[in-house]
Amino acid sequence: ELVTKYRELSMQPECELAVDDIINEAIVCEERTVPVEINLDQSKQPERVKKRIREEFTMICEQLDFANLAYDIFKRWYIDGRLYYHIMIDEKKPRDGIQELRYIDPRRIRKVREPVKKGATNGPPKRGLPSVPAFNEYYLFNHQGIGNAGSTQGIKVSPDSICHIHSGILDQRNKMVLGYLHKAINPMNQL
Repeated sequence: ELVTKYRELSMQPECELAVDDIINEAIVCEERTVPVEINLDQSKQPERVKKRIREEFTMICEQLDFANLAYDIFKRWYIDGRLYYHIMIDEKKPRDGIQELRYIDPRRIRKVREPVKKGATNGPPKRGLPSVPAFNEYYLFNHQGIGNAGSTQGIKVSPDSICHIHSGILDQRNKMVLGYLHKAINPMNQL
């Protein structure tokens, strides 16, 4: 519901101008330059590891077509407050790495944490420490959209195959992720 509200807000002329100004300042694209680079100067890794990280970073940027779509990707993240990508790997040849990154609309996926049967714990109990309850975590994807919070219809997806990036802004109870446009809801309603 929040993502839909943020998208409606971003369509208002005043809000749209402000969002465009922010994105224009954040993403600078010039000819023959990449909009983002990775800097490993402070890393204490060996040079061969740094080289491999740079290669993988370049490959991910190419798969996202970041040189051409950086503005759109950043705008989508800024307005929605979150991004989801499905990481596609060839199960027959996992050493080939990531084959494709597919964008997932945040209104169609959510993370689920359900407790394991009573008595199950996450590892053997340590002396003097209480046991930690075990959870099954997965993402629930429904092509028609996730309805209410209790909805269990959809496809279960392993958390390892989803890349989730959010705004980092949480509500007062630290339970729900908010977007950057959340503070604009009241002023826009007054307009």
